[in-house]
Amino acid sequence: MNKKRWISIAVIVVLLVIYVQTDVISGGTNMGKLEKSLLPSEPSFTTGTYQEGTGKTIALINVNGTIQSGTDSLSSTDTYNHQIFLQEIEDAFTNPEIQAVVLAVDSPGGGVYESDEIYQKLISLKERYPKPLVVSMGTLAASGGYFISMPADEILATRDTLTGSIGVIMSTYNYSELAKKLGVEEIVFKSGKNKDIMNPMREATEEEKQIIQGIIDEYYGYFVDAVAKGRKMDRQAVIKVADGRVYTAMQAKSLGLIDQIGDLDGAIAEAAKMINESDPTVIQYQNETLFNLNRLFSMVSPQLDFLGIKQNLQDSAAPTVMYLYR
Repeated sequence: MNKKRWISIAVIVVLLVIYVQTDVISGGTNMGKLEKSLLPSEPSFTTGTYQEGTGKTIALINVNGTIQSGTDSLSSTDTYNHQIFLQEIEDAFTNPEIQAVVLAVDSPGGGVYESDEIYQKLISLKERYPKPLVVSMGTLAASGGYFISMPADEILATRDTLTGSIGVIMSTYNYSELAKKLGVEEIVFKSGKNKDIMNPMREATEEEKQIIQGIIDEYYGYFVDAVAKGRKMDRQAVIKVADGRVYTAMQAKSLGLIDQIGDLDGAIAEAAKMINESDPTVIQYQNETLFNLNRLFSMVSPQLDFLGIKQNLQDSAAPTVMYLYR
């Protein structure tokens, strides 16, 4: 985190302490006012100069962290914000000054829904605004991180990149034996026999396993189709390499999963070549949201959920279908 962000956080903390102290005197009205005034109604972004040039403009957009909605928190190390990212790619393609887009992906993947939302949006934007799209893979561009790369015209990965992991996963826990030892019994009232499917308090039935596997197989088919289309590969050839494993960059290149071994500068040079530009100006999209202020409020207000623990427990109780390397 840079110096400016630390200063911003310090200022907000000081203001928050002042408001909390005066909140007692004012009868509890200041916290509500502060939240309304400081919390942005819409996620936002800015652009900065990544590379100065005299020619056409190329946009650089980063995907860092797990591709999932609602993951931003005070304690999170991910910098990915799904809604902001969707706004950034929309802006990059609709902005007439931007001639090409470079997507820097460093992600283990994420939710099936979010990954497919990005994929579909990129496909749609490229159809309406035929700008070159080049993907630069970082340390890890796996599963959903690979999936969202499929609309690219060219994919580059460094020799140390791990990519691929073409597959789908959905998991839960089985707490039944632990519950017996602790003397805990769950009582469930349900409208149908499969209403509590993947209930962690009991063994899954064979029928339930078939139901879940059917869901996995369907989403897996979407992934395979996206790779076959994006990489111009035969579907059966994709299935042969799509067993969930990750590949090194050299392995991925030999299998046709990426195009070149190269770094971010190489990806930018490739995008410049596609627009016939030798000295491009590269702008980089930057996330303005420092952190979720709701998390900060929760730390100082006992009425609010401390660090989102309650919400996290609720989220973990709902199994999610993931394009995720794990």
